[in-house]
Formats: sequence, structure tokens, C-alpha cells
Amino acid sequence: MVAITNTTSLTFLKEAIDATLTEAENSLEAFSDDPSRQEELARCAEDFQQLRGICQVVELPAAALMSEEMSLAARELREKQSDARVQALSNAIVLLTRYFDYVQLKNRTLPALLIGGINELRRAGGKALIQESHFFSAELSRPRNPVAPDSDLPRAELPALARRLRHMYQTGLLGVLRDLNPSVSLRLMGRAMVRLDRAAGDCGLSRFLWIGQAVITAMVADDMAITPARKALLSQYDRQLKKLVYGGDQALSEEAPLLMIKESLYLVSLSSLDTGVVAEVKQAFALNNDVSDAILQRELALMTGASGSVIRSVASAMRDEISELKESLDMASQGVADTNYQSVAASLNRLGSTLAMIGKDDEAGVIKQRAAQVNEWRADQNVESEAFHALVDDLLMVENVAANLERSIAPEDDIHRGSNNSGISLYQLDDARMTVVGECRAGLALAKRSISSFMDNNWDAMHLSNLPGTFASIAGGLMFLELQRARGVTESCHKYIVHQLIEAPTTPTKENMETLADALTGVDYYLESMEEQKPIGDGVLEVAEESMKALGYPVAKVA
Repeated sequence: MVAITNTTSLTFLKEAIDATLTEAENSLEAFSDDPSRQEELARCAEDFQQLRGICQVVELPAAALMSEEMSLAARELREKQSDARVQALSNAIVLLTRYFDYVQLKNRTLPALLIGGINELRRAGGKALIQESHFFSAELSRPRNPVAPDSDLPRAELPALARRLRHMYQTGLLGVLRDLNPSVSLRLMGRAMVRLDRAAGDCGLSRFLWIGQAVITAMVADDMAITPARKALLSQYDRQLKKLVYGGDQALSEEAPLLMIKESLYLVSLSSLDTGVVAEVKQAFALNNDVSDAILQRELALMTGASGSVIRSVASAMRDEISELKESLDMASQGVADTNYQSVAASLNRLGSTLAMIGKDDEAGVIKQRAAQVNEWRADQNVESEAFHALVDDLLMVENVAANLERSIAPEDDIHRGSNNSGISLYQLDDARMTVVGECRAGLALAKRSISSFMDNNWDAMHLSNLPGTFASIAGGLMFLELQRARGVTESCHKYIVHQLIEAPTTPTKENMETLADALTGVDYYLESMEEQKPIGDGVLEVAEESMKALGYPVAKVA
């Protein structure tokens, strides 16, 4: 963070700054209304250039750079008119005004807060974007510490392994780019980086692989925002991994681009994590930053405002209202307390209005008609009556409308199956399926622990004796969930464990055990994404299938 060395000067100049920005905004608006008024653009450019000088005096580098970009944009508009650039300039004036208010109130600069605004201006002008780390500095020549351990893998086998692990990375990257459960996707990418680092050993590319692990670990641990710039950085990583597949020994000896290393170190510096590979990188490069990504995103939200999903809010409100109604009716059916049916009718009317608002006119009519009937009920209403049971059925109908509303804004997945039976609560059906998903994941965790014990205890097959039953349970759960592809992978894993680990007289290699772990982890990540209702897609299962094929136990194709 850059400290303000002359806060008093900023306070004295704030009135002049506000006046300059207001004048520039008026000039830009006048030009927007009448593009022939070129003199207004000249005045704009002069105002922004004057503002740049003020920012340099009070040592606000990000504001100075943004003012310079605004001045250039105004000059270029005189030569080539562009609605996109006018809009970008207008947004920049608003953002810069808020930034000066922020600096004065908070007494901190956080240059990164203006990166997005600067890039919007540059994008509108067709220019290259600046990096998130533009105002960050680090000594990039420092070596990896501790150094990479030697690899046990023969160099001739590296390209084949790198190809499969790069596919694993790309599967996770695709999930990140599509915003499909970034946490699970990032962990899949992180696993690929760790495995490649071990396989590559001490080489020119090892520093990048080490720093890349730290970046992905930090992004998962801190739940960092997945910005377009960060997606671009993770995509650059893939281009480096491509060298391991096709570049041979020359690729291993080459260093990764320093600009990419700088951007990576900046992200590590934003992490609050101080253990493992993140701590190693921080110590090796002397990274100190009192601003975490969480703080940065929070302060950015203060400046730019926050947004949320209206549909999700509506569905959540409906679900809460229904839950309260069901509780009241449940107490009435048990005779625990007198029920205020006028209050129930009021809740039904609110639900009816919400249904009408989202275009569910038929359902809204049914609920409002039911509300009118319920409003006439007395506290001693017969809970065994046909009317009472009809009310319960109507609530179930509304609950399913809310459930389908939530599904409409969620990615497609294999867990939320459709149901033609309106007498079944979709929420309850989903809960039952999630319970089965949880049981399958628990079985996979037990399998991985057993395999780890098998390796740690000199390949003692006794530690695998419980796995046949465990895999039978997992297969049953996956069959219930109709996840045939995932079931095929676990069945291949089961066969490999029985034939190669329990019955075979030879000792498996560590690389084979890592490959088996890749397959099991792939299924686990797939189920975890379903459990969180943020599906990662079938690509992760394709990676798991490739792992089993590499072990000689290909997965049978699903008909």
C-alpha cells in the first residue's frame, strides 16, 4: 500500500479537484448531446491533464495514471468519435470522484481500486490492458527456496504424463472460465500443478510450477474473486504447461515470463494464508502486504456498489414464507396451539402477489382464492377436513415453483432430476439425493485413507480389506443417482485395487498410486460440485477415465 505523504495538501486541493471533475463532466455531456462541439472535448482533455498534475503532487499514482488515460481518450475522441469511449470516460469521472472521496475518508490509497476503471478506458480505445500488479513491486530474480526435489520419473515418460495432467488442468480451467464451481475447479488445477512439479523436478520451469501452486492454493484458501484478469493469468499458465507436453528438454530449461511471475506474486501477496507453499513463496520473495484480497474486494464494493440476484432473493423469500406457513399448519394439525388463520391468509396473499410478479398467474390465482377461504376459518378449523388438506397441497405446489425458480438460475447437473409427480416436494427429493451424494463422498474418503495407510505401512494389503464393501456401497449410491459415468470410474478403480494391490505379488509404483488417486479425486470433485449445487461438468470424469486407462483398466463406455 502506498502511503499518502501529504494528506493535508489533498484536503486543501479537494475542492479544486471536485470542481475540475464537475467541469469535465459537464463538457463531456455537452459533447455527447452535440458531437460538433469539439471545443468541449479540448476543455475536457485540459481538465484531465490538470488533474494528473495534482495527483502527482499528492502522490496518488493510480489517480495520476487514470487522469492521463482520460486526457488521451478525450483527445482521441476528437479524431474518432466512439459511444463506447464516451461511456467509458463518463464512468471514469464517476469512479475517480469516488476514489478521491475514499482516499480522503479512509486515508489509504489502494491503487488497485482504479485498475478496472483504467482498463475500461484502454479497452474502449483498443489498447492493451494493464496488469493487476501494475503498482506492485517485488524482486523477481530470487530463486525457488526450498529448491525442487529431484524427480523419480524418467524424462522420456514426462510428456505423456504432462499431457494427461495438462488435460486435468484444462478441465479445471474451463470450469473457472465458465464460473462453474471455481473452488472445486481450482483445486483440480492445483492438483495438476503439484503433480507436474513433482514429475519435472529441478529445472528452469520449476520456479513457475512452484509459484503457480501458491497462487491457486491462495485463491482457494482466501476464496479470492475470480476477475477477468485472474482468468487470463490462469490461462497463461496453461500455455506454460503446453511446453512440458511438446517442448522437450528445451522447454524444461526455459524460465517463465517475468511479467507473469510478477502478476502471480502479487496474488500470493494478497493471501492471508501463512502456511505451506504460500508461506514459502512469501518468505522467498519477501512479500509483505497488509491488504488481503478480501479487504480489496470489500473496499472496491464500497466504491462501486454491490449487486445481487433478484431471482435468487425472490425464491429465498418464498421459501422462508412457505417454511413459516408449514410450521404453523403443522402445529395446528397437532393441536399444540390455536392458529391465527387470518395471519395464514395474509401470508398466502403475499405468496400470490409474488407468484403474479414472476409471471405464474395460474398459481397466483389458486393461492389467492385459497387465501380468501382461509381468511374465513376460525381457530377450531377441522385439520382433517378436505379444505385443510387442499391448503397443504397448494403450499407444496408453491414450494415446487420456488424450487424450479432456483433451478432456472443454476447450471444444469445430473442430480436435480425432473419430477412429474406434483405430490412430491422437489426440495425434499433434492435433500434425499444430497444425502446419497454425501454418503458416496464419505465412501471415497474412506477408500483414499485406506490406500494411504496401505502405502505408509510397507504395502500391507490388510489395510485394503474393507474396500470391496466400500466400493459396493459407492456403486449403489451412484446407481441411485443415475451417475453411470462416475460409477464406471469407481468400478475400474475397484478392479485395479483388487487385481493389482490386493492379489498381485508385485509392489506398485508411487506414480501408479498417484494416478489412482487422480481418478478417485476426480469422482470426488465431481460429487462435491453436485453437493454444492455448482456443477463442474463431465470433463473431470473424462480426466478420471484417462487416469484409469493409463493404469490399464479403461472404463467401460456407458450405453
